[in-house]
Amino acid sequence: MTRPPAIIWLRLLAAVLFGAAAALAQAPWYLWPFMVFGFSGLLWLLQRPADPGQTSGRATGRAFVHGWAFGIGYFLVGLHWVGHAFLVDAARFAWMMPFALFALAAGLGLFPALAAALTRRFSHPGLGRLFALTLFWGLTEWLRGSLLTGFPWLSSGYVWVGSNIGLQAAAYLGASGLGLLAVLAAAAPALILTRNPRARRQGLAVSATAIALVGLTLFLSLLRWQGAEDVYHPGVRLRLVQAGIAQADKWRPDLRDQHLALYLRLSLGPDKAGQPAEFSHLIWPETATPFFLERDHRRRSIIAQALPRRSLLITGSPRGVDLPDRRRELYNSVMTLAPDGVAKAVYDKYHLVPFGEYLPFRKVLARLGLDKLAHGAVDFSSGAGPRVVALPNLPPFRPLICYEIIFPREISVSTGDSKAEWLLNLTNDAWFGDNFGPQQHLAIARIRAVELGLPVVRAANTGISAVIDPFGRITSQLPMAAVGIIDSKLPAALPKTLYRRFGDGIFALLCLLLAGLVIQRHRRQPDPGHGEL
Repeated sequence: MTRPPAIIWLRLLAAVLFGAAAALAQAPWYLWPFMVFGFSGLLWLLQRPADPGQTSGRATGRAFVHGWAFGIGYFLVGLHWVGHAFLVDAARFAWMMPFALFALAAGLGLFPALAAALTRRFSHPGLGRLFALTLFWGLTEWLRGSLLTGFPWLSSGYVWVGSNIGLQAAAYLGASGLGLLAVLAAAAPALILTRNPRARRQGLAVSATAIALVGLTLFLSLLRWQGAEDVYHPGVRLRLVQAGIAQADKWRPDLRDQHLALYLRLSLGPDKAGQPAEFSHLIWPETATPFFLERDHRRRSIIAQALPRRSLLITGSPRGVDLPDRRRELYNSVMTLAPDGVAKAVYDKYHLVPFGEYLPFRKVLARLGLDKLAHGAVDFSSGAGPRVVALPNLPPFRPLICYEIIFPREISVSTGDSKAEWLLNLTNDAWFGDNFGPQQHLAIARIRAVELGLPVVRAANTGISAVIDPFGRITSQLPMAAVGIIDSKLPAALPKTLYRRFGDGIFALLCLLLAGLVIQRHRRQPDPGHGEL
C-alpha cells in the first residue's frame, strides 16, 4: 500500500520548514530552539518506518528527497542575502536572481540529502540513527567545504558564535567539531517522539546526556573565557578606514578621484577624541583603490605624499600583469604603499569566488549569456597560494581577502608551522547590502580567531569593520553602512590552541568514535518501539 500523495507532499513541506527553522539558529538571529526543532524534525522524518512492501532502496531514496528538501529550506533562508548581489547591476543580472538562489540552495542541498540517505541506509531507528545523522551530517558538511571550490558557509558549528562563552570551545574542537555536538544535541529530542514508553525513556536519557555534554563544553569554555586578558603589541597603532561606498558606484571611472579623496580625508582626519591622526599602519579594505595602484603614478603619488612619515598603507587593489602574448592577468591583491611612493604587492588572492571573480566553464556559459558579477570583462586569476607576510614594525600576518576567511583548513595549514601572529581580512561586503551576509561573515571571522588563538583585523568597504581579539571578543567595530574609522592597538596572539596544533584531527577522532557507535548499533536488532511514531 502506498501513501496518499497529500501525505507525501506534506512531509516534503515539513522537511523544507524544518530546514528553514534550523537556519534561524545562525547569525544574526541565533535562535537555538529553532535548530532543535529543525534537526529533531529531520530525524523524526528519518525515523519513520518504511511503507508496507517498500524496499530498502526506496526507503533510502525517500530519505534522500527529505534531506534535499531540508537542505533547500536551510540554504534558501540562510543564504537569501546572496540575491542582493544580482541587484547591483540590475539591468544585466536581476532576472537571474530567483533562478540563481534556487539553484544555489538546490545544489548545496545535495549534501544534506546525502547525509539523510546514508543515515537511513546504515542505521536502525533509535539511538543508532541519531549517531548516524550526526556523523553523516558532519562529514557531508566537511565535504561541502572541500569539493569543487568549497563553500563552508552556514556550517552547523557557527551557531556557537551566539555565545561569547560557548564560542571558546572552538579553540579545542574547531567549527567542525562543534557542529557535531550541536547536531547531536539538537536532534536527540526526536527520540522522545514515540508511543513506546521504553523507547521514550531511552530518548529522555539520551537527550539529558546530550545536554550534559553541552554543559561540560560550556564549563570548559567558561574557564578559558575567565582567563581572557587584554594584551597588545607595543608600538603598533592601526587605523582602519570604512568608506561606505556603494557597490554600484565603486568602479565608476568618473568617481575615482572622489572616492580617493574620501579615503584620504578619513585616513588623515582626527580621531574620535578630536586629536590629530596618529597611526603606524593604515588599512583600507578590499579593492579600495578601483584602479591599478602600481601603474597609476599620479594617484599613487597623491597617496604617498599624504602618508605620515614612518607609516605604511596596506590596501586592497586590483593588479594587472602583462604577459608576452599580449594578454593581461588580473589579480585581486593586498598591496603596501610607503611615503616614499614605492608600491609592492604582498599577496594575490588565490581562492576566488566562482561567478563573482571568474566565470566557471566560461566558453560554455558565456554562450548562454552569463557573465561574472564583478566589474570588468576579464576573469581574475588565482594567486600562488597562502603566505605569511612580514612588514616593517609589524608582527607577521596572514592576509585573507573576502571569503578566504571561511576556509579553516586552508588557514590552519598555512599558519600551523609559521610565524603568523594575526589575520588580516580585507573584504567588500557591499555586494550584499545591510543583510544577513555581512553579519554571518563577521561571525565566521570571530570563530577563526578563537580556533587559531590569533586576532583578526577586518577592514570592510561598507562594514562590518572590526578588530577581534584571540578570544573572539570584538574590541572595536563599525556597523554596516557607517562611514568612519577605527583606531586600535593590535591584540597579541595566544599560545597555539589545540585546534591550531591538530586542525581537524580532533574532528576526525570524533567521527571515528561516532562511526564505531553507528556500527555497533547497526549490528544489533532495531531499538524496540522507535519505529512506532
